[in-house]
Amino acid sequence: RAAKTRESATLRANKTYTSPVMLSTGLTTFVRRTAPVSLFTVSLLTGALAADASAQSTFLSQNGLLVIEFESGTPAGQWTLSNSTPGFVDEGYFRWDGPNLFNQPGVAGRFDFNFELDQGGLWILALRNRHENPDPTEENDVWIKMDDGPWIKVFSNMAGSVGAWTYESRFDQGSQPQASYNLSAGAHTIRFSGRSNGFKMDRLHLHRPNTPGATDPNQPESPRRFGDGLCPSTPNSTGVWSVVEATGSPVAEDNDVVLSCRDLPQNAIGYFLVARDQTGSSMPPGSVGRLCLSGAIGRYAGNVLDAGSNGVASMPIAVDALPQPNGNTAAMAGESWRFQFWHRDIGSQGPTSNFSRALRVTFE
Repeated sequence: RAAKTRESATLRANKTYTSPVMLSTGLTTFVRRTAPVSLFTVSLLTGALAADASAQSTFLSQNGLLVIEFESGTPAGQWTLSNSTPGFVDEGYFRWDGPNLFNQPGVAGRFDFNFELDQGGLWILALRNRHENPDPTEENDVWIKMDDGPWIKVFSNMAGSVGAWTYESRFDQGSQPQASYNLSAGAHTIRFSGRSNGFKMDRLHLHRPNTPGATDPNQPESPRRFGDGLCPSTPNSTGVWSVVEATGSPVAEDNDVVLSCRDLPQNAIGYFLVARDQTGSSMPPGSVGRLCLSGAIGRYAGNVLDAGSNGVASMPIAVDALPQPNGNTAAMAGESWRFQFWHRDIGSQGPTSNFSRALRVTFE
């Protein structure tokens, strides 16, 4: 994805264990916390697995700006991903090759994006679009629906818009104002549906008023949170189970993933585990938590993290160098990898260990 610059993997060191991960039942699973912090010894077992699905990525706004490339979605119906018209950003743009659906919103070519806003208030919709018909009122619009609101025609027809990429995006309502929404901070969904044959969409910018560079096509795509939660966990000493999240980009070649584990006990220390397989869910001896990974399990044991006062531990990982027992391995497009956080905790019998829920990431 040529328009994006990623941090070199060489700047992110992962500790690799070259010996096989032990799968016996007779090892001590944890040691008491000492200074300096000692590494953990673990017995990794297999068992039953449970999973829940919420696979679609969620884009995350930052500082009042959300940017989504349309090719980050999946073309539905007769939307075509094309790169025949120059001037697009990144890999291409969507073009509606279906029929004109002037009075049929939501009928064909429906697709959507989930996103979260970092602040509430007025958000301006700026759709980078293009139409080629010499008549600027033709081939110039799309149906858009925000959350549970109505489908609204969004169009552009200003002077100079024919044969040019512009951010003009207006509602076909009343005085035809600039498209905008009053939105709360938090989760939302925007939906698209085909309307005019030949209309092209390159990227979506949603921004707060007066956001610097809000419609600069060089703005990078917003980070995403992605992956599927796996495996019921055991609540930790806070009374809830901890959850692993991945943000950045699920595209393997972007090499842009940050793992975070939230809802940990304050100042708990631990590290991430990674494996391809998820055939087990069992409680290792000496632990009150459930391990949901199996097979060859890699450990980020050289990156022991402290959850601090907010109960969150996070770190960037090198997608092209995931630790495995016999050396680092690159994740490839189409592969699924599982991550879990292993941490110290206090149980009813004193110091112990616990595990977060697991996360499955399928790389694109």
